[in-house]
Amino acid sequence: MTSLPQSANKSTSINASPPRAAARLPFNWRFFSGLLITFFVFATIFLVLFVIVNAAQNLPSNQSALSANLLHLLRMSSIQAGLSVFFSLIVGAFAAVALYRLRFKGKGLALALLSAGLVLPTIIVAFGLLAVWGRAGWLREGAKTLFDLDLNFSIFGLVGILMAHTLLNGSFAARLFYDRLASTPATKLKLGRSLNLSPMARFRYIEWPALKPAIPGLAATIFLMCFTSFALVLLLGGGPANATFEVAIFEAVRLDFDLNRAALLAATQLLFCLIIIVPTANWNTKSMMIGEASMQNLWPAIGREKWVLLGLLLLVAAFYLTPLFAIIQKAISPALIPYLGQEKFLRALQASLTIASVSASLTLVLATLLATARGELKRAEKLGTARWPRLFRMILGAPIFAYMAMPAMVLGLGFFLITRHLALPTEAVGIWVLILANALLALPLASAALTPSYEKLANRYGKLSMSLNMTGWQRFRHIEWPLSRREAGYVFALGFTFSLGDVGVIALFGTDEFSTLPWLMYRALGSYRSNDAALIAGILLALVIFSFWALPHLFRIKRRA
Repeated sequence: MTSLPQSANKSTSINASPPRAAARLPFNWRFFSGLLITFFVFATIFLVLFVIVNAAQNLPSNQSALSANLLHLLRMSSIQAGLSVFFSLIVGAFAAVALYRLRFKGKGLALALLSAGLVLPTIIVAFGLLAVWGRAGWLREGAKTLFDLDLNFSIFGLVGILMAHTLLNGSFAARLFYDRLASTPATKLKLGRSLNLSPMARFRYIEWPALKPAIPGLAATIFLMCFTSFALVLLLGGGPANATFEVAIFEAVRLDFDLNRAALLAATQLLFCLIIIVPTANWNTKSMMIGEASMQNLWPAIGREKWVLLGLLLLVAAFYLTPLFAIIQKAISPALIPYLGQEKFLRALQASLTIASVSASLTLVLATLLATARGELKRAEKLGTARWPRLFRMILGAPIFAYMAMPAMVLGLGFFLITRHLALPTEAVGIWVLILANALLALPLASAALTPSYEKLANRYGKLSMSLNMTGWQRFRHIEWPLSRREAGYVFALGFTFSLGDVGVIALFGTDEFSTLPWLMYRALGSYRSNDAALIAGILLALVIFSFWALPHLFRIKRRA
């Protein structure tokens, strides 16, 4: 009889030991690696801030003119960003509702095109709009040929900027809105269908409650992306009247070489961006990942509603796809093959692919380490042993706001000033600066895409891995990596295409000897070599689409035993 209490005590002690060991779970190498990356990201940001603010202390002599210029930039940047948010949300909401209610073949392809819109290089979008709406574009030439009409329309200025931002951010908003609609509970749809709700009543009582929570965070994100726009405003702005801070910083450095003015502009832009970021930091926007949404449609549109939505969707598709088709049409020419063999093109192609590959790899490593740290914290919460989980969750999630707080041109300017302060050769340092800068700029989206997957895995398999006494590396190898390969492939493709189309950082470091494809394209446009620019645009578009399609598939190929 005495053996039973001893056995019970022994069993109790065995079961009690894991929680005591688990009390130290958040404080291992996986957790500290996430904290180290967070420290690295913000140390880099603070270093750039310190350099910029220190350079901005030596103000130019004509401070009144500079103050007036700052007010003008602030006013125009806010106006175009605010209007861009309005049109992007409207177009995105209508496109998402139409896609959600319609049932047709090719819906998956349509969603994939919306996802690809997030990574399309802005310089390609600007060139495509010029090819359709410009003076020698499809629309004007077609109207003159078919109807003998001379359309007195200029895409340069505020109209062109709004069109470009709506094309890019409207597709981004539509994809996010569609994911929100696709997560609507089936019971709510069945109830609404049984009540025979009208299309407007359906939107009011079912779809609008699903979209409304996403609007504040999405609007703030789009506003900051448009406020810090560079390539689109540089090519379509039409002059100083519609310039943004990014364009003004570029002109101050590259044209006037006035580093003091550039630093003051960067500091002002950073201050304004932080004013927008701080109130939105606590908004729950959930994951911004664009994944494979459900194709299930329990309540498809019928009758007149179906044809109205289909017509609306075709208009959005025409606005979205026509510039891409125009780029392909202009790129296909007999001059394409000889141009591919030119030395300057091959150097730019090699630099672009090298920077994109290394930057995407760095982005994936950093995002994975951050995600594993968040997963470790989630596992400790599941076991009830986490210490200060909300504080550490906020710290590990802080790098997500790095892109908003540090736009590309500001980050590039900080690195440029550091390079000059250390008297380092710009050409030799440029490639490493671009790799690091593009990795940091892509990290927020990559982290937002990868972290939810690791938190779900920790919530589902945390106790199981602990009972099997699996170490961090074993857990990553046998559980986390196999079940997060799809997200990892998406993150790598995102980082690769994001870096491949960057024209912000290279604008400060690009030279005749060191160039990337976007910078080579911009210089061709600046020299009025539109044919060369069309060829580069077509090659860039093909590389982006192929990479965004092919790279995720490489991560899904399972290794043979």
